[in-house]
Amino acid sequence: MAVHKTQHDRVQITRPAYVSYGHPNLDEASAFALDFGFVEVSRTEGPDETRFYRGYGDQPVVYIVTKTPSPVFLGVTYEVESALDLDRAELVPGAANREILAKQPGGGERVRINGPDGIPFYVIYGQTLVERQEPSLQFGPLNYPAENDNNLVRKPRQGKGQRPELGPAPVHKLGHCGFRVMDVGMAVDFYTHYFNLVPSDTLASPSKPEQQFFVFLHIDKGESYTDHHSFFITSIREEPNDKLYPAGVHHAAFEVHDFDVQHVAHDFLKNAGYKLQWGVGRHLLGSQIFDYWYDKSGFVLEHYSDGDVVNKDTPFREYTMFDNLSTWGPQTPQN
Repeated sequence: MAVHKTQHDRVQITRPAYVSYGHPNLDEASAFALDFGFVEVSRTEGPDETRFYRGYGDQPVVYIVTKTPSPVFLGVTYEVESALDLDRAELVPGAANREILAKQPGGGERVRINGPDGIPFYVIYGQTLVERQEPSLQFGPLNYPAENDNNLVRKPRQGKGQRPELGPAPVHKLGHCGFRVMDVGMAVDFYTHYFNLVPSDTLASPSKPEQQFFVFLHIDKGESYTDHHSFFITSIREEPNDKLYPAGVHHAAFEVHDFDVQHVAHDFLKNAGYKLQWGVGRHLLGSQIFDYWYDKSGFVLEHYSDGDVVNKDTPFREYTMFDNLSTWGPQTPQN
């Protein structure tokens, strides 16, 4: 195990920013992006045509697609606290010099770090944030059981129905992204040594409880609460028939408002002919309500809602593999 830098010396991540993917067919990729709940904000033309998408939060971009000859994961980017953190990032093994993002919504400067497996991991500082855009939600407040049906506290939605139409789930933000790696221990040591990332929960095989194969990491903000995991690391499995193993990225997850919005989007995506990977269900670790979908290139994107938040006082937990990774919902798929 590595001897960790002090908290002060690590690159101070503040939150996930965006993920980038390359697709040979940008029109298909864009159609999926809109159906998934992103909003296009700009695009560039040329051989490396790129389209940028935001959510309804204050970040200028959360999802990027670029035209490439074949499907490729182009990296995940995290915001950092200060320009000093870009200086620190440039000293991390595998780091490149910072670049200015003149053509990207929000601008800023970023540094690319290739970790132990060479998977592109970026940090960014200096973006111009945008005004939050509250989504138009189809649902009113929930009514709960009460001794008296005229109870405004327990049954606040009076004289109004819930009649949603199927459609995309407005995306709020990028919540987390994860990598498949050759050596989980080495990767965890690397990212926790150079960045303020701390394990929340780990999973190990019952036959090898000392060998972690899935590690969920949150952003360490001391007493302040943050998502149960903003990054995760898992081991590569032998899947010769899956063209994306071992491409590096596992999946990227985007927060939506609530379960109702998720389920309306689930049926909308299903009716539109997209391929479901897993969902809808609720995770054991992190508690998120999840819904995983394949885009047209075979990458997995998740809608999630109602996830746990943790801080420095939340106990770290080690688990062995469960028969199912959800408290309710479909059985965990083999892939």
